Amino acid sequence: MAVQFVREQTLAYQKSATGHIPATVFRHRAHGLRVVQCQVAQPLFSLAIFVPTLPGDDKGLPHTLEHLVFCGSQRHAHRGFLDALANCNFSHGTNAWTADDCTCYTLTAASEQALLNVLPAYLDHVLRPQLRAEQFVAEVYHHDERGRGHGVVFSEMLATENEEAEVAERHLARLLFGAGAAYGPVYGGLTRDIARLANAEVVDYHRRFYGAGNLTVLLTGPFAGRRLEQALQALPADLLERRGRDSRAPIDCTPPPRHARAWERVPFAADPGADTGSVRFAWRGPASEDVATLVAVEILLEYLAEEASSPLSRRFVERAQPLASSVVGTIKETIPASLFITFEGVPYGAAGSEAGSETGSETGSETGSETDSEADSEADSELSDGNDNECEDPDLPRLFDDGYFAALLHRELVRIHASRFDGDEQALPRAARQYAQRLAQSMESRPDEMLQQIIGVEVVASHFAPGFAGKSALGTRARVFDVVADLARRPTDYWLGLLKTWLIDARACHVVMVPDATLGARLERERRQAERENAARVVDRDAHRERIARALESNRVDLPAAVRAAIPLPDARGTATLPHRQRVLAAPGALAAAQVVQCDTEFVDVQLHVPLGAVPEALRPYLVLFQALVFSSDVALPAGACYGGRVLAAPLRVPHDDVDRQLAELTTSRGCAVGLGAEPFVSAWVDELLVLALHTAPAQYAAVARWTMQLLAFGAPTRARILAVAQNLLGEIARIKRDGDLMLMAAVARLSAADRAGRPRWIENHASLFDQERVLRQIVADARRGHAQPTLDSLAAIRRLLLRPHAAVLSLCVPDAADAQAYVDAFAAEWHACLPPSAQRAPPPGPARAARPFDMPCEPRLPALAQALRVHVTLKSVQAASLAICIPCALSAHPDPLEDFDAQLARLPARDFYALCMLLELLHRTDGPLYNAVRGPGFAYSAYFAVHTRAQQLGFYCSRAADVSRAVLALQTLLGQVADAWDEHVGALEIAMARSAMVFASVEAQASPQAVLSQSVSSAVDGFASLELKNRWRNAHIDAVTPADLRRVFDQHVRRFFDPDCPAIAVALTPADTQLLPELGAYTRRSLAELSATKDTV
Repeated sequence: MAVQFVREQTLAYQKSATGHIPATVFRHRAHGLRVVQCQVAQPLFSLAIFVPTLPGDDKGLPHTLEHLVFCGSQRHAHRGFLDALANCNFSHGTNAWTADDCTCYTLTAASEQALLNVLPAYLDHVLRPQLRAEQFVAEVYHHDERGRGHGVVFSEMLATENEEAEVAERHLARLLFGAGAAYGPVYGGLTRDIARLANAEVVDYHRRFYGAGNLTVLLTGPFAGRRLEQALQALPADLLERRGRDSRAPIDCTPPPRHARAWERVPFAADPGADTGSVRFAWRGPASEDVATLVAVEILLEYLAEEASSPLSRRFVERAQPLASSVVGTIKETIPASLFITFEGVPYGAAGSEAGSETGSETGSETGSETDSEADSEADSELSDGNDNECEDPDLPRLFDDGYFAALLHRELVRIHASRFDGDEQALPRAARQYAQRLAQSMESRPDEMLQQIIGVEVVASHFAPGFAGKSALGTRARVFDVVADLARRPTDYWLGLLKTWLIDARACHVVMVPDATLGARLERERRQAERENAARVVDRDAHRERIARALESNRVDLPAAVRAAIPLPDARGTATLPHRQRVLAAPGALAAAQVVQCDTEFVDVQLHVPLGAVPEALRPYLVLFQALVFSSDVALPAGACYGGRVLAAPLRVPHDDVDRQLAELTTSRGCAVGLGAEPFVSAWVDELLVLALHTAPAQYAAVARWTMQLLAFGAPTRARILAVAQNLLGEIARIKRDGDLMLMAAVARLSAADRAGRPRWIENHASLFDQERVLRQIVADARRGHAQPTLDSLAAIRRLLLRPHAAVLSLCVPDAADAQAYVDAFAAEWHACLPPSAQRAPPPGPARAARPFDMPCEPRLPALAQALRVHVTLKSVQAASLAICIPCALSAHPDPLEDFDAQLARLPARDFYALCMLLELLHRTDGPLYNAVRGPGFAYSAYFAVHTRAQQLGFYCSRAADVSRAVLALQTLLGQVADAWDEHVGALEIAMARSAMVFASVEAQASPQAVLSQSVSSAVDGFASLELKNRWRNAHIDAVTPADLRRVFDQHVRRFFDPDCPAIAVALTPADTQLLPELGAYTRRSLAELSATKDTV
């Protein structure tokens, strides 16, 4: 075998301060293509093909080419072969992303052989795509005889190009670099320019950027021996021939002149009543080769805005009159880097002037006998209860005035500099250590993604950074933990210099994003006008329609029998999950049960699950505010509590910002949520739980356990904190209301979770934005009038209900060598110490509770409907449609914990559930039947099914739709075709792909310490005594599924989606003037206000 690749370099990328990931760089001797092999312990094998690309204009050429690559190659001409190959090889198919200066093609598989089976075909598609004109028509853009635009790329950008964040980023880039600079154009494309793009331009773009010598392939996984190197040497020689040009050329980094305009006021589409906008700042940062300064500036930005106690958070967010609902500091490694500080949820218009006033700083001190009410009075004294004008913050009405917010930010940065970081000489060294801990956590939980991020930056720098002059930059970021350790030793003056150089004295650009309730309608009118012009240019409508139909048909997935038979199928025995042990340990004291996972980890994951079933109806509306305050309140510690390594002789009130600072030092992440798998204000997989989740180092675990319980037991919110947190939650609701997909899910949850007669409403209903917007506004209004006590009383009542003995379940992931029981005992002791004395004497739970710690049976939630309920919601803030259809689907998925497990497994009681999961995987896989029917013609960007076992629902979801009516009709047509020609759609290869994808999903779900803990929790919620038993249950059922099972569940469940008599709930969320086709059935129009006012689902 000829030697094509030589070993060019050996590297070691640090994964922590003490560990590293070995990496080997191979280089093609003739054509220069590089392959980087990284040896990671995670039992997944990932591939990333990096192609440095620059857009040049707003036609979206790099994004367009990214899509066309998957349509067929010179060696594999049939559309769908690549994804069929990937789907058969233990993966969820191929994927790709485009950024400002790079396009990346990705794949993750569950075995080494699976990855190597796909690699040659993937490279062939990237280096030698067909790029036929018919593929361009289907995948990129065409308009039908009515003039309406279609195409996958067009639909994707139609949905996103007018979103607030996208518009802001576009304007900021042009202010920062100049409209004609490398980063000025829109790499994804604008729809008006995509409509003018020609396929010949795409072919030329591929020739300019996709030569083999321009590519770098990153492969990560636990590779064995030299199999990978042998596979590289065996790649076909013609595949890697140098084609096209060498794209290495330094980017012109000349900044815009100092007199160039540095800010813009930009409207974005919003619904009437929108009362928040955003202000976004950007600076040019260090050069790509200056890694130490890049990391230092990122640490500085995190110090400024990462935590609630950070300076910018305290000044603008964590106050009774918030000037923004959030602030985030980030760095983007453009060339040179871009630095961002973003303020979202900035009060706009009259709503801003109604906010409360800011509180001053509060400090902790031993008072001897201060009560919560006294502390509230002290905090409230900073808020005038008199005339509203007396307490109005003078900044609020002026936040959107020209340059006003910029002046506020600049003054605060100057103040921070002058105060030498508020007099804290250790502030930035401490921030550097926290940065290192968070980075180590990410490297452990997502090593493939983190390596793609690090090496991707190095690849782009090699190509375009003037400082590297076209030479390889691989390895320049390999020692980042050493860099951070050195930065942690730097004196305060070094950090002050950074602040002054890169933020205070540098040219700052900013955009002020203003909500405009009329813009959406104007954009829609422009779009309709473009459609009329398109239609006018169609001379022969029938001929036009036939030409488009031929192009779409030629791009359909239709693999010949010989091609299907040649697809290799790897052995499932080559897959593995992360080695681990899982046990349920004795939980002394007041815990109900303790789950512990032990594996190779450097951290401790803590999850505390507190049931909410005992919370009565009257208190449930306050749960969202309660969970947001858990980590954001003062803590009123009683005498006898431990604090700072001592036992308190008298009560102590610790201010919320002190609490936040201490937790930031102790944890790498923390959060509190109402529900497992919760999307705030939208929905949750399991909603009747309060979940506290913290991630820490073993040495900090005891302190974290103590703080967790003290926060839950002794949290003492004040009126000022209620005002700050409630208003910031309202800012988050405002953001969600501009996201069509999230609003769709919220509307579906609103209509599909029926109230329960004689029992409290589901917490999911109470936590929905439709309820919470009204609840939070009332809480804020009451607090402004000085009537916060009822809210404080409700929060205290919730706290008392949660602190019950033997209610909470503790879930831990700890290192292999740790004494697991000691970890449980330490937390149980803290829980017991925080209980009221009467509760400490409660008898322990019986063995049945320990065997099934989460006693949460599945219950149907869909209302009893006599006929379908179809609702059409319109939003002026969206430019593309989304749709969901939910039908009842009560299938047994889990064992009965009161019966013998093996006896149940022998009966395979969940056969239909797993058959349905397999069938849906078959239908909505990448390049599968649903793709052909919905995404292929450009009706919508995404379409998929989902089984909701706990709610006993089956859903179909369609998002980013350019024509949502035709997307639904295409689904109905597809289901009819599947029913009539079953064997053509559900053959042996399709079933093999579905099984393979389910194997991959199982491996992926147990591929990191955090993932294993999450799966252990979900398996316990589902009634399994261990994750091992859940794996056995799933694998046995998947192996047992037959084609006859698939046909049965199709007839009994999936076909109901086009049964007009099925009592389905359908929600269409569309732009304001969208008319749904009558073939979909009668949809009732409802506004968001009407949904909010609806408590009954029918």
